[in-house]
Amino acid sequence: MKAGRAGSIPDDVATKSTDRVSHPLTNLLKEIGEAVANLNTLVVGLDAVESGHEKPESLDISWSPIDRRIAARRSRKFVLEAVLVRVAEAISEYVTALSKLPQFATVRSKWDGNTSASDRVADVLECCLGNKNFVVPATVLLVHWRNRIVHRKSKAKLDTDHKRLLQENDDEISDKYKHLNVDCLLCHFEEQRPTLKDVSSLISMSIRAARDCDKHIQINLSKDALDAWLTYYDIFPILARVKAETAPEKLDAAIRRVLRANAPLLLDSYNTHYFPLDDAQEGITQKLSSNES
Repeated sequence: MKAGRAGSIPDDVATKSTDRVSHPLTNLLKEIGEAVANLNTLVVGLDAVESGHEKPESLDISWSPIDRRIAARRSRKFVLEAVLVRVAEAISEYVTALSKLPQFATVRSKWDGNTSASDRVADVLECCLGNKNFVVPATVLLVHWRNRIVHRKSKAKLDTDHKRLLQENDDEISDKYKHLNVDCLLCHFEEQRPTLKDVSSLISMSIRAARDCDKHIQINLSKDALDAWLTYYDIFPILARVKAETAPEKLDAAIRRVLRANAPLLLDSYNTHYFPLDDAQEGITQKLSSNES
């Protein structure tokens, strides 16, 4: 796991100003971007430790490893596992947000309290991308890896079809993800020894899955889909307070300020379905009133 040879750092976390992405995807990319930035910094620092960098005297901590190389590599494994957990949680949150849309009602109807996070991720991604896209099992694998890290007795693993799909696409995965070997990846998963290449490649594939899902659901949300997300992100109660405290002639500007502050990427859809106020005032009032109660 030497830092200079460890593998690809995801290069598709950043969103261009011209990109049209959903509010949930924006949150996901922000979470992953922060995790990756911290991972990069820590890997550089650990490489310095391995190379002989001394602890500054100003740091009031106890640190005197017998073997710097072993200490640095143990810490790198810890950091990689922490990033896996952070990213898996962000992916689960993204999938939960997507599942609130009306188009996923059939998928949701199959879930109960025993449905695992990995199954929910697989169901939503396959609903968007089909069951032949290798980024789906790659994302599911990342979530399984999180479960094995958090729950030491976990036996989480890919099902046969997902494992086969990754293996059948080994050449394409190697080409796109800097010579990542699927069999090595699966072996590292079973042995609980992630490498930087494993983690960064799984993150990249998970981002690809999320971006492709975003294209599938499209930015121009239906009114029911918009309402589902405004409810999920607790925007309607905020709008209800604004409505109660704001003069009618200032309400449209106040609502736009709320959306810009709390869910800016839902503003266009809100404009489409609820503005101008003189045309949609009754509908807004009914919706806010129902959420107040």
